[in-house]
Amino acid sequence: MKRILFLVAVAAIMLMPAISVAGSGGGSVYPSIFSSTVEYHTVYTGESFSLYVNSTYGFDNYSALLLFSGNNLTGISPGTSLNITKDSSPYMQFNITAPSCAEDLNVLLETSAEAGSNIVTYSTTFTIHVVEPINMSATISNPTQFTLHNVTVTFAINGVNVSTQVISSLSPYASTVVNTKTPDRYLLSNGDNALNVYVSTPVVTIKGATSTFYYGTPPNYTWIYYVAAVVIAFMLFLVFGASRRVPQIRRPKWRKKP
Repeated sequence: MKRILFLVAVAAIMLMPAISVAGSGGGSVYPSIFSSTVEYHTVYTGESFSLYVNSTYGFDNYSALLLFSGNNLTGISPGTSLNITKDSSPYMQFNITAPSCAEDLNVLLETSAEAGSNIVTYSTTFTIHVVEPINMSATISNPTQFTLHNVTVTFAINGVNVSTQVISSLSPYASTVVNTKTPDRYLLSNGDNALNVYVSTPVVTIKGATSTFYYGTPPNYTWIYYVAAVVIAFMLFLVFGASRRVPQIRRPKWRKKP
């Protein structure tokens, strides 16, 4: 009977979850039952956004540290290091302003909480894509004598709908400019791209319903001008060279009479 109880006790110990703790001894046991998740998305340059950190529920005095790195962090706010300490809630919100340059923003997240007299910790890394937005606009006009309501305006790039705006009210014979933007640059191809604007109300007129914009580095045609200059110079050389030639008059040869 004692042997059976001993085996049961050993089995129970082996099935107990391990907890990652960092006490005064500095040791850690893995895997940990404490972890954190992050909610984030692609952001625009200079955009103010919120980043949410959710940690495992059931601990005390939560802390979270964010460290940012990238090629150019100009404009990032409130800084490259953000810290929330001793928070009673496992759900934390960081308010951030993205850098003013398009880049991949690398983030190191370190979280911790108290489990009795011990401290549990977790760390992870992730990347926030900071992109230059594609700005789009169209002028929507109401040519009728009636007020139009809930006019839906849809913007499409190369046939793919990327943004929808709703005009709640449009007065008779009035016009309004609808501005929108999208980060979906993967839809673009180097060269000309098509922008189309559609509305849900047929009587509405659209200024800028169809347009084309260029994306990428414009081709360099400087070499054409150099070639043209060389050709023109060569032709001028031929013209002036021909004009300087003095025509030679051939004298007739007289034969002597026999």
